Amino acid sequence: GVEAQASYQRISGEGSSWSANAIDAMRVNVRQFGITVDYNPSGSSAGRKNFLNGTVDFAASDIPFQFEPEDGSAPEKPEPNSYAYIPVTAGGTAFMYNLKINGQRVTNLRLSGENVSKIFTGAITQWNDPALAADNPGLTLPARTIVPVVRSDGSGSTAQFTLWMIAQHKSVWQAYCAKTGRSDKCGSTSFYPTSGNMIAQGGDLGVAGYVSQGFAEGAIGYVNYSYALGVQFPVAKVLNKAGYYNEPTPENVAVSLLQAKINTDESNPATYLTQDLSGVYTDTDPRNYPLSSDSYFILPTKVAGQFTAAKGRTLAAFTYYA
Repeated sequence: GVEAQASYQRISGEGSSWSANAIDAMRVNVRQFGITVDYNPSGSSAGRKNFLNGTVDFAASDIPFQFEPEDGSAPEKPEPNSYAYIPVTAGGTAFMYNLKINGQRVTNLRLSGENVSKIFTGAITQWNDPALAADNPGLTLPARTIVPVVRSDGSGSTAQFTLWMIAQHKSVWQAYCAKTGRSDKCGSTSFYPTSGNMIAQGGDLGVAGYVSQGFAEGAIGYVNYSYALGVQFPVAKVLNKAGYYNEPTPENVAVSLLQAKINTDESNPATYLTQDLSGVYTDTDPRNYPLSSDSYFILPTKVAGQFTAAKGRTLAAFTYYA
């Protein structure tokens, strides 16, 4: 009622742009209850950082806090028992592309995981590469340079993408690490190492915005599927372990995430209650989309800094809705 509305405090969050379309829809939907939520889709890394700095009430992140980052970046050190992870969105990291054959837009591009990895590590540089032709026997792909578009900001989708490459196409990723001078820090990373003619853009909005430009023919980038749908651009159908090429439709993502495991080992706070996606990568269900994942709210569990008990009530109501 009116009293409840009067007690809601304006709250703020920051982080994942991969999740931002879903979070923005939720923010709009809770206004009817008198709940106002500000959200800055600055990337998962910035969200976690500013949560630790106490400048936002909650973070949204596609990956957990990085206690021992594999890319040489500074460790994140949240105070024990001061936060909780709650998965609130799920989706697929999709490969949105801008390609034409004789002036006609291609909408049925198929890519194996190995070819995706080789495109984003500069090992395949032309659309008419024989390896891509093998995925697409029905298309005569053009002799056009591939322009991979990656994230310029610290991004959970970059981390999920590199985790998948390491798990499934390790030699391709390791060769790229060596080429970009990262051999000693060749694990997963939130900061994509660029080379060659790669373009780096901020946020899913930046990647989708670039790929969809008229001048960007030949470009391919990774975004949450919702961004490609938003600008009505196609995404690659990715080969799964059952031998099918699929898009990350809601049904395919839901089926795929049945194979995600939740880590229940309380002794390791770095991974406790976060997702292990190895079973998603190797799922043999025909509907599987290998790059399906959940994304989290990171919520405070203690009153501190600008975060008050009254804000906690509001954040609880918003999170319950989410």
